[in-house]
Amino acid sequence: MKNSGSCLCGTVKFLVNKDIHTMYHCHCSLCRKQSGTGTNSATLVNETLFEWVSSIDSIGTFRKDSGFTSCFCVSCGSPVPNKVGNSSFIWIPLGLLEQTPVIKKRLGFCLNSKINWSPVIQLDQEYLELPSWNELEDYFD
Repeated sequence: MKNSGSCLCGTVKFLVNKDIHTMYHCHCSLCRKQSGTGTNSATLVNETLFEWVSSIDSIGTFRKDSGFTSCFCVSCGSPVPNKVGNSSFIWIPLGLLEQTPVIKKRLGFCLNSKINWSPVIQLDQEYLELPSWNELEDYFD
């Protein structure tokens, strides 16, 4: 199944060429600031399963010295997918998807950083800090 997605104004569009069954909620301060909420709800997909539908000329990028990257639509400011470091994964904010994925596995990252006003989410796997890529390989493809 293909999942299509776009930014708030519809300028940036993309396709994910697979069913999405795994999501994560990251509670780190960077993800909170990027999303403007208590947690970043996203998924990761292999870059071979991802494609841009619209021009990527409308995407701005902010990078911290630490390597944290935030891509966004320059027209509306919505966060948009981006490649995760030197990996083969693309980060996708789930709120951008047009279809509702059937989530079978929920992961929680950086629970040591969880803000006290963020709701408790039932998780299948919890990580107090950011998990390693080796730990994530079983969840995302």
